[in-house]
Amino acid sequence: MNYNTRPEFHHDSEFILATIRKRFVALLIDGLVLIIIYFCILILFSLLNMNISEINVHSIFDVEIKMNNAHSFLITFLKFLFGLLPTLYFAISFYFWKGQTVGKYFLRIRVLSLYHEHLGLWHCIERSLGYFVSALEFGFGYIQAFWNPNRMTLHDKIGETIVIELHVKKHR
Repeated sequence: MNYNTRPEFHHDSEFILATIRKRFVALLIDGLVLIIIYFCILILFSLLNMNISEINVHSIFDVEIKMNNAHSFLITFLKFLFGLLPTLYFAISFYFWKGQTVGKYFLRIRVLSLYHEHLGLWHCIERSLGYFVSALEFGFGYIQAFWNPNRMTLHDKIGETIVIELHVKKHR
């Protein structure tokens, strides 16, 4: 088989890769932001007298919600929303904030596409869904960053991205 290689948009020596520690702390901050978003949604529903008595998010497709006097359509919608909320948060943040989330913004790191000038919406969705894949098998997809020369995790490989330090350019 003949494979055509794509030229990378960014050159190897153009940027400095973000450290694993910064990426981890950014992910923790984004996790806190997601928890705040979940609580805001719960508060909004309690203000509308639609109390959610119990919610358990096990995975993207396994969400348990218990509500009193709620229509089954609403419960199904909330299960869908709560399951996809992390994916929506990361995809929308990456797309509209040019490769950054709240955590990445505070730690001054950014996601770049390897093959394009800008992250497309589909790249953002792929990478966001890739977070779930990276967490499988005891987080093996995240651990790959320790031995990958470009510090790429599994979701970086899926989305064809790297994570760089901002405003730090190497001199040639």
